[in-house]
Amino acid sequence: MSTNHTMNPPIQPIMLSMEVDDDISSESEYRLRIGDQVKYLIISPGTFDRDTLSFPLPSLPCLPYNEEWTVAKISRDKTTRELQHILLNRKMAGVKCQWHRTSVDCLKVERTKQLTVAAFEARLHSTLPIAPPSSSTVIAKIARFEWEIPRIEQETRAYQLLEGSGIAPRFLAHVHENGRIIGFLLEKIEGSCASIQDLSACETALAKLHQLGLLHGDVNRYNFLVTRKGVKIIDFEHLRENASYESTRKEMDSLRAELVNESGRGGGFIFHDDSDGN
Repeated sequence: MSTNHTMNPPIQPIMLSMEVDDDISSESEYRLRIGDQVKYLIISPGTFDRDTLSFPLPSLPCLPYNEEWTVAKISRDKTTRELQHILLNRKMAGVKCQWHRTSVDCLKVERTKQLTVAAFEARLHSTLPIAPPSSSTVIAKIARFEWEIPRIEQETRAYQLLEGSGIAPRFLAHVHENGRIIGFLLEKIEGSCASIQDLSACETALAKLHQLGLLHGDVNRYNFLVTRKGVKIIDFEHLRENASYESTRKEMDSLRAELVNESGRGGGFIFHDDSDGN
């Protein structure tokens, strides 16, 4: 008598993010989707050549993806040069400023267009518990790795302080991964980056921020969106609370020079109007 066994197919990891330095003497970091979980790889210097580090999955040792762990460290034995790994099941750092009532699983946010290494446009599904914005497309910003958590923490706090002010895009939800907060969703606002012709409107928007006792910290032209409803300010990674009059005056005085700066500094996070053909 024969017995039929139904074998579950092995889980195939999907690469979500990577951080590989051209200097291969540094660690390389990877963020993987494993089924409905996210796990991390850290590959020690000297383990693979640069080309392999760009696509390491086929060269990895056999890892127990279905077991409980968060970080796998991959290296080579110094004597035999054989691959070896260590599995860690440690608690990952997350954003502590959880002020909004809505939180969305990062694996349910469908990326449609990359804007920067950490920010992207995403499609909003009707099943997500979010008050419907004017567009089905939203902006997601996440910490890919733990060392990026502090800037997301700072921006999350900024949007809490700016809630209802009309100065910035509307904060829609926190984004969580395996239960920890790693980012947020914003409404997508159609507009263009500011130029010197928009100086007066940008000064008005920045003055409103300063009146709240806040210093933006990076008033490059790409952080001002000129929309049909006025200027919106974005990108609050360097926001400072309880700003002094002197610091806000210096920031306002620097605005003109920033609006004529054509170097492209700060131009990674740009919202494009759909009508421009992009």
